[in-house]
Amino acid sequence: MTQETPKGNHFRPRSEDAAPDATEVEESPAIPALNGSSDESESAFDGEGQGAEAASGSRRARRIAVRAIIVVLVVLSVGAAGAAVFINRSIARGRRSFEQSMQKAVENKGTTVEYNGTTYRLNEDMVSIAFIGFDNRTKNATAGYDVAGQSDTVMVVALDTKSGKATAIVIPRDSMVAVDTYIDGVYNGQHQLQLCLQYSYGSSHEQSSELVTQCASRVLYGMPIDYYFTLNVEGVGPLNDAVGGVRLTPVQSVPPAGIREGVETTLRGKSAELYVQYRDTTQLNSSLDRQARQMSYLKAFSTQVLQSAASDPATVLNLYQKALDYTWTNLGFEQFSYLISQMLDHGMTSFNVVSLEGEMAPGAAHAEFHLDADSVYRTVLETYYTPVKE
Repeated sequence: MTQETPKGNHFRPRSEDAAPDATEVEESPAIPALNGSSDESESAFDGEGQGAEAASGSRRARRIAVRAIIVVLVVLSVGAAGAAVFINRSIARGRRSFEQSMQKAVENKGTTVEYNGTTYRLNEDMVSIAFIGFDNRTKNATAGYDVAGQSDTVMVVALDTKSGKATAIVIPRDSMVAVDTYIDGVYNGQHQLQLCLQYSYGSSHEQSSELVTQCASRVLYGMPIDYYFTLNVEGVGPLNDAVGGVRLTPVQSVPPAGIREGVETTLRGKSAELYVQYRDTTQLNSSLDRQARQMSYLKAFSTQVLQSAASDPATVLNLYQKALDYTWTNLGFEQFSYLISQMLDHGMTSFNVVSLEGEMAPGAAHAEFHLDADSVYRTVLETYYTPVKE
């Protein structure tokens, strides 16, 4: 990082010659059959034999996660001596795994940066997880895989484990970023595409999640993000109802669900899914409008869950069990133990949600969101760094 405006593959200037498409700005961007080679180094994924192994690993991760939550809750509730020793060791291992991830960033970037005459120091107490919401109603035939879906929501939750402050950084789904591409299962380099398309280039939901996680890290200047939690949008309704419905004041109207802007309501079932998924695709900013609703829903949902968990930690277990049929994660027992312990230790009841800024523009065929480089840079500084006092 330098004082100058950062540049990189994920910050492409908007083309002033792009022709508007007023009627079909964005429905679901087609996956281009990209040809030629890229100067970027080849991806670590080879696309061979990964689907079954990854799926098996995901199922193990889910079982591990449930056990982690159960054990942590039991220990914190009744203080079982033997179990306490075990879980404390697990928490310590989980902490070390996140610390090792941060240490890589320190080795690559150092601990301080200069920006606009101010020195900033990297907060080494930060841990980050990518939360991915995917829609499985689209398919990428070009990539050569049967994995369906696009990552309509990509959010990096950054937790300061020392202070307990958490910030969710939302990366707009139409952001033009460096996407790892494949053709018929063969790596084809990085190309400038909408972020939502990255998910569809994986050979399994697990690999797709890893690709999106790596992409999010690139956008945030290489901040370490080694873990992901992915949710199928079909799970929004069941999870919403698992917490008794979510009460909020809608920031926009959603006609198909009878939801009116500014009129407080309790979302249940299908209405919750429509609130976070509905789009008027004839409008250029339809994905940003939807994102605004998603952010308002996330704030209401998370606050409700965290406040319930503060008085009844079993809320976390009940919610996670409900999510099993709709989620993928690579978080293991130790990582879950550590995160849950941090949440409970700090008494978290809410967290801040911010969105990366930029400009939406009509592309040749679909909407393109061009990130504001300086704004993204400041967001990274504000989240992961602290000013050094003279």
